[in-house]
Amino acid sequence: MPLLKDEALCLALRPFGKTSQMVVWLTARHGLVTTPVKGAQRPKGAFLGRCDVGYLCEVVLYARERGGVRNIRECTPLALRERLRGDWRAAVAADYACDLTLRTAQPGMANPALFRDLGELLETLPDCSPHEASLALLWFESRLLHAVGLGPDFTPCARCPATPRRLFSVEEGRFVCPHHPSRLRTPPTLTLHDDIPALHRHFLGRPLARLLAEARAADRRDDLGRPEPFPGVFGLRRFLGVFLSAHLDLPPGPRRTALDLLIS
Repeated sequence: MPLLKDEALCLALRPFGKTSQMVVWLTARHGLVTTPVKGAQRPKGAFLGRCDVGYLCEVVLYARERGGVRNIRECTPLALRERLRGDWRAAVAADYACDLTLRTAQPGMANPALFRDLGELLETLPDCSPHEASLALLWFESRLLHAVGLGPDFTPCARCPATPRRLFSVEEGRFVCPHHPSRLRTPPTLTLHDDIPALHRHFLGRPLARLLAEARAADRRDDLGRPEPFPGVFGLRRFLGVFLSAHLDLPPGPRRTALDLLIS
C-alpha cells in the first residue's frame, strides 16, 4: 500500500480502547489528519511516548483514507518541547492554541502558514512571561483567521471622512456606513477605535519573536497599571473573542479561561 511521509504537530489525544489512542495531527502537506495509534499506552508498545500535545513528529501514514481516518505506520519525534510541561501557564496557552487549530483546520487541505505559525508559537511560549503569552495568543488568533481566509476586512470607506472610531459588522466582517450599509436587518455591530485594526495589521506583518522583542522594549502601561505594550491590545482581545465566536462557532469559555489563567 502507498505510504505518505510528512511532518506533523500533535493537536490532541483521545482514548481509543484500553491501550490505544486516537491522535489528531496538523500535517505540513495534508492538513488535519486523524490516526488510530494501537498500543500507544501499552508498556512495550512501539508507539509508547512517541507523541503528545505539542510534539513535532515525522509520521509515515498509509495513503488510504477511511472516513477521514488514516492508519499510521511510523512516528518519530523531532521536537518534544519538554519545557511546555514545566510551565503550567505555557501548557495552558499551548493546549488552547492546539484546540483552536483542531476546530479550524480542514482534513486534506494543506495550510503551510497555519502549520508554521502554530509551530512558532509552541516553540516560543516557554520563554514568555504570562502577559507575553497572552499577547502571543492574540498574535496566533489574528494569523489563524488570516490563514483560513476568515480575517476581518478593516478597509475603511473612501467616501467617509476620517474618524478615530468606526462601526463594524461582526457577522459580515467589515465596516458599515451610509455608503456601505449592512445587508442584515439587525446586524450585531461593534464600535472600533483605529488602534484595533492597526494592531491587527501589525500582528499579521510581524514574526512572533520580533513582536515580543518590540513589546519588551515598549514597557508601556495603561491607566490601570496593566502592561500594554501596544495601544489597543485590550480592545483587540475583546474583538477577537467576539469575532472568533461568530465566524468559527466557538464556545467562548475555553478562550476566556486560558487568557484569564495567563494573567491571574
